[in-house]
Amino acid sequence: MPTKAVVDTNIWVSYFINERINYLIRWMLDHEVEICISDELIDEITEVLQRPKFSRRKSREDILDFIELLTQIGSNQKVKAVYKSSPDTDDNFLFDLCLASHAEFLITSDKKLLTFSPGFKLQIITFSEFRKLF
Repeated sequence: MPTKAVVDTNIWVSYFINERINYLIRWMLDHEVEICISDELIDEITEVLQRPKFSRRKSREDILDFIELLTQIGSNQKVKAVYKSSPDTDDNFLFDLCLASHAEFLITSDKKLLTFSPGFKLQIITFSEFRKLF
């Protein structure tokens, strides 16, 4: 049975911009991690990658190809906006996605989230910590 995980935008963007996205995706697939996504997560990743500081480093075509790949490999969840307790209200959708998908992990590099307890069963950890579990 695969491990279900939500990967925060900051991880996707970092690995994509630093040309390590193939490693991240391959590692997840090789270790039978179900990558849980939602329209909200895809929209946020797309919006962030289109910001000038990132779009100067990657072509529009590369960004669209990456988004298409993510939608193909990810398990898209229909999410209802119900969670309201995130330390950053802009991240509430991540917890909605974790709840909808029954994710066991939220993988992030956001220091506020790494020290946050969401009030339901979920491990919030870095990708480095996540890799050590396998």
